[in-house]
Amino acid sequence: AVKTCQRLNLLTGESMTAFESLPALVEQASREVAEDEALLSDAPDEFLDEILSTFMKDPVILPSGHYVDRSTITQHLLNDPIDPFNREEMTIEDVKPAIELKAKIDQWLEEKRAAQRQSSNNNN
Repeated sequence: AVKTCQRLNLLTGESMTAFESLPALVEQASREVAEDEALLSDAPDEFLDEILSTFMKDPVILPSGHYVDRSTITQHLLNDPIDPFNREEMTIEDVKPAIELKAKIDQWLEEKRAAQRQSSNNNN
């Protein structure tokens, strides 16, 4: 694709430079996602969305007291404006940020990343 853009003069200057660097950036992002997935494989159950059982990045508390990721409940409410646990009507405005849980998740993740960096440094 880069050679085609160069041959046909589709991109020039900074645009071409940015386009040429794209494969390396995608590869780096892919590695980071894979590393994060490996870190999350042993996440405590309290960090998992109660609907999808996936790791929560933005935990919220529903009016029913259940914890889910904001993206999960947002998607659910687009299709069905009820709390999935008690079937009562709700909107996204009824959802509250789970500040303490988010802090615990962030601390746990940072500790896991630090341990991974330490392990990488020891192996080099």
